[in-house]
Amino acid sequence: MSVDFHSPSELLKQAIQKHQTVLKIIAGVFIVLGLYALIAPTAFALGIETILGWTLFIAAVTSFAHAFFIRHWRGVAYDLVNGLIFALIAFILLSNPLSGVISLGLIMAVIFGVDGVVKLIRLFTGKLTGSYRAMVAVSAVLSLAMALLMLWDLPKNAPIFLSVIVGINLIINGFGLWALVKAFSR
Repeated sequence: MSVDFHSPSELLKQAIQKHQTVLKIIAGVFIVLGLYALIAPTAFALGIETILGWTLFIAAVTSFAHAFFIRHWRGVAYDLVNGLIFALIAFILLSNPLSGVISLGLIMAVIFGVDGVVKLIRLFTGKLTGSYRAMVAVSAVLSLAMALLMLWDLPKNAPIFLSVIVGINLIINGFGLWALVKAFSR
């Protein structure tokens, strides 16, 4: 019996070479979805919100099922509370999709705002030097600017910002995956 030991990078290369067609298809789907998000932001944002709503509904059903089928487990109350929270959020998202998109936009604005404030605190209290200090400063200002832009006219801007951010992320990930496949398929 022989055992073949490979380094992690060699195993990665073999896996990518074996599945390069599927990975290229996934990369292409990411790029196409990213472009769709940029071209039709409202429809894309409503799609994201609907998928999130159904995912939370499935999570609620799963939590309730776990609570009722495993009765002697100490976490039954936790599962019931989790299920109720998931069900409530799913109901809100699925019954009024636009309010869900606005809520997601508000959450994103808060995340950008907190990120900007934390970076400013780090900038003034940390021992950052040189170009790294400048990059943290620029990143803090951009995060705060994004938060303010999103809050400026939240109901109208929420689907646009949500779709643009997710769309750009999908495009970058798609091209990154494509480049990874190209690099290891030689």
